[in-house]
Amino acid sequence: MTGKPFTADLIRSIGDTGSPPDDSKDLVDDSFGANGLAGKEWIWAFPIGGKGTVKGVGIVFTEINGVNTFYEVEGQGETIVMTLHGGPGIGDGNDNRKMFTPLHDEFRFVYFDQRGNGQSDDADADSYSHAQIVEDIDALRRHLGLDSFALSGGSYGGMLAMEYVLRYPERVERMILRGTAASSELQTYAFDNALKANLPGVDESMLHNLFFGYMTSDDDLKDHFARIYPLYSRTYTPEKARAMFERKRFRHRTHNAFFRTAFPAYDIRDRLAEICVPTLILAGRHDWITPLRFAEELARGILGARLEIFECAGHSINADMPEKFREVVRRFLRGED
Repeated sequence: MTGKPFTADLIRSIGDTGSPPDDSKDLVDDSFGANGLAGKEWIWAFPIGGKGTVKGVGIVFTEINGVNTFYEVEGQGETIVMTLHGGPGIGDGNDNRKMFTPLHDEFRFVYFDQRGNGQSDDADADSYSHAQIVEDIDALRRHLGLDSFALSGGSYGGMLAMEYVLRYPERVERMILRGTAASSELQTYAFDNALKANLPGVDESMLHNLFFGYMTSDDDLKDHFARIYPLYSRTYTPEKARAMFERKRFRHRTHNAFFRTAFPAYDIRDRLAEICVPTLILAGRHDWITPLRFAEELARGILGARLEIFECAGHSINADMPEKFREVVRRFLRGED
């Protein structure tokens, strides 16, 4: 079975109607070969009453502020959740897709690769800033025809989520923050915790190059990240790591740009009181990179925020305690807490 070629005209027609044209209903995964997406399933998202219409979704590239950007929309229900991945140069939308798939039965999720990450195109180095990503998020919101949404960000994505809600508070219905912080102070603690772990190949020089953005190539970034990756989850196994590294695309220029300039300047601690949306803060008791003290700081600073501590989890809360993670997030998105 072959599908109709995936073209800009087709995307525009989908965007106009919220569904594919009659002559393109056979669109299947071999239509995406040019973009390296073979084997992916096309998933339609239908109009959402009262909250705008999600346009041209499934597996889609669209231009966001001059950058060809990859995104997906999956799930069902009226609640829309915009998800923000972490790890500039390492993360991508699929990281969130894996953790939220069990919730697709009740909520609809937007996953996208931020500029210079995953399958999205590179951009000018001076555009790798928190302010630009915030504008990219809002441009994607407009592209999807959404008035507002729930927002979820983990790790670095949590920082971007807070920056977004400070810039566009009227667009966010509720917010989930996972393993994140309000300032770059966390880096000092992460540096020390990584050294104390005594992992092979991890020393001060290696951590300095990684944490401060001095990667020399994509493979160099991949190698450095592999050395500290066992710290991320208490359920780490070499097999899980191998599967992740085979899938991921590493982007050292993106990583370097963010960690040399954007991240060192990050500090919104004096603005936390401005965040007034219902906020759920998720923290792992054994998180090495964003220790619990930073989640507690967020909970004190954001009016009415609820802190949920995962006693047996590290930074990867969803991997370490998946059942509790899904239960807590589901109840929050339902508005039950």
